[in-house]
Amino acid sequence: MDNIITGAISVTIFMAFVLGLAGSIKALPFAVIVIIVCAMLCTDYFQSVRESLQSGKEKKSGNTE
Repeated sequence: MDNIITGAISVTIFMAFVLGLAGSIKALPFAVIVIIVCAMLCTDYFQSVRESLQSGKEKKSGNTE
């Protein structure tokens, strides 16, 4: 559970920083790169959370496949 909370905080801080940076630079290619990186970051975070929750359920049920 701690990984989920710290991950959410770090994702939020990173996205606020790079989106603010993209807004201040106002260059379209940089903004496109930032949006793609933020999408990949969110995808990876949600996949990690899902895997973490599934492994937690398996540990509780005693199933170690």
